[in-house]
Amino acid sequence: MKLYINSNGCAVLKHETERIAKYFKLNGWERTSLVGEADFVVMTCCGVTQNEEDQAIGIINSLECERKKTSSFIISGCLPAFAKEHILSVAPKAILLTYQQLDQFDQLIDAKVSFKDVYYNVNPTLDVKLMNMQPTDEEKALIAIDKWRNVNHCQKTYELCTFRKYIWQDDDVYQIKVSYGCPGNCSYCATKIAIGNFRSVNKSLVLKQFREGVELGYHRFMMVGDEVGSYGVDFGENIADLLEEIHTFAPNIEIAIRYIHPDVLVRNYERLKPFFVSGFISYFCCAIQSASPTILKLMNRNPNIEPFVKCIEDMNANGYKVSKHTQIVVGFPGETEADVLATIECLMRCDFDHININKFSPRKGTKAFEMEDNVPETVKVNRCQMFRRFMMMRKKEKMYQAVIKSVLSK
Repeated sequence: MKLYINSNGCAVLKHETERIAKYFKLNGWERTSLVGEADFVVMTCCGVTQNEEDQAIGIINSLECERKKTSSFIISGCLPAFAKEHILSVAPKAILLTYQQLDQFDQLIDAKVSFKDVYYNVNPTLDVKLMNMQPTDEEKALIAIDKWRNVNHCQKTYELCTFRKYIWQDDDVYQIKVSYGCPGNCSYCATKIAIGNFRSVNKSLVLKQFREGVELGYHRFMMVGDEVGSYGVDFGENIADLLEEIHTFAPNIEIAIRYIHPDVLVRNYERLKPFFVSGFISYFCCAIQSASPTILKLMNRNPNIEPFVKCIEDMNANGYKVSKHTQIVVGFPGETEADVLATIECLMRCDFDHININKFSPRKGTKAFEMEDNVPETVKVNRCQMFRRFMMMRKKEKMYQAVIKSVLSK
């Protein structure tokens, strides 16, 4: 029996898709890259924005046309939770499985290995390895400078500050899923609808995977989840408790956190600080979304972002060994120029290594969908372009400083 599987989702969804692929492999299925020869076609789809939903529907339509009529067509990911009718309009015989329904695979294929007993960590099969792409002229020049001085300052800075190479796409990173969903209720978030209430992965299973990774010789680990920072809140612990326990048996590894909420970072900052100092936590993505109190309140987020900014400024002032990414939403209903300036000021103070910029798109089922989308599309586009220019200026400054550091190395 043959399986075709793919995804158009984010890194978190692709991690779950890799788990599905591993599950089929453990149950004796053969992978194929040809849709037309597959007995099972599985597609996991993102739908966090309207553009991504439309892209996913286009892919689903193509797969529906290509697959053999005797095959089973399974569609999962975030999209089935809020776009059932849209999906079935192009693939009427598709089987839709939400995150909470993935264990139904056991009945669909008469599995010998249960889905709940499968977890994924390494050797991705879905992504094209970005490291195999031909380096740009800019990267070639930076690599040459590093090679000349026998250091890696320039290349490391380039990788942290570009889309080219995210840490979770590296072959030497051991990925561990630690949670599903988010305990927050942001007014714009469609992911909450798809994944449901927050739930931590069993602590004994998380620790087991860390020990397995260490025994296999891995040094770099990625904690994956929609809101990793809230780990343990559903059983009376927190992320700092977990990290301290991991540190007792693996003090020399590096851990990357995707994602942690700004408020969670603030609450746990004093306990996490030693890990930032030592490099035990080497990376985190903390989405601020906006720095305007007015917009944050409309987003149903904490309107006081100043304590978070103070934490980031402390990291920067003390040179902590951690790479910091963030995300912002541009063009949220009611956003004014003053709101944009507040976010720019915050980004300048925090000096993140990378900013993921998302143009607001209303999603059915969210509170923001009911708000008047009163920021014209042209204004949204212009603001996104402005933020991207700002980000590139900051990146060029960081790379310039890396060149100086490399050239002056002894």
